[in-house]
Amino acid sequence: MATLTQCQIENDPDLQLITQAKNVEASRLENLEASADYQRDRRWTTWLNPNPIGILQNLFGGGDRQRAELQIRTTEAQADASRFNLVEADIRTEMRRQAIADQIQADLDQLAQLETELTAEQKRLQLFEIYFQRGQGSPAEYLNFQNRLAQLTAEKEKLTMTINDICEDKQ
Repeated sequence: MATLTQCQIENDPDLQLITQAKNVEASRLENLEASADYQRDRRWTTWLNPNPIGILQNLFGGGDRQRAELQIRTTEAQADASRFNLVEADIRTEMRRQAIADQIQADLDQLAQLETELTAEQKRLQLFEIYFQRGQGSPAEYLNFQNRLAQLTAEKEKLTMTINDICEDKQ
């Protein structure tokens, strides 16, 4: 099961898309953090203003200093949003991986159930053949057993092919 799950996870288009989005978001976060650091480092230059009104605005609020602080806070807020997006991508990745594992486990459980039903149906058919040879039962009942056996065999083969194709198609 672990091998099947790993094959499916490696080749899942949804997970690949999430990974690409996560890489873009990580790059965006790195750029935003670098921009915020640069803005903090250059913040002191807002005090270098030859205009006396600009100096007063910086002292009492408003002006270039306030705009620079607002820009830094905006960039930090965008970086926080980017961090949340990365956490969301991690959660979505884990949920998708769990869904893949659950689906494969369900397929394997269904295959085991089909094998059990198939074995039981084969035994019923063998018993019915004995009764049929002794003159009990009808040909219609015999055909019903054979049809049910053929149906279960087809379902098992289809599910087995689906499970086997998980790794083979992707390589």
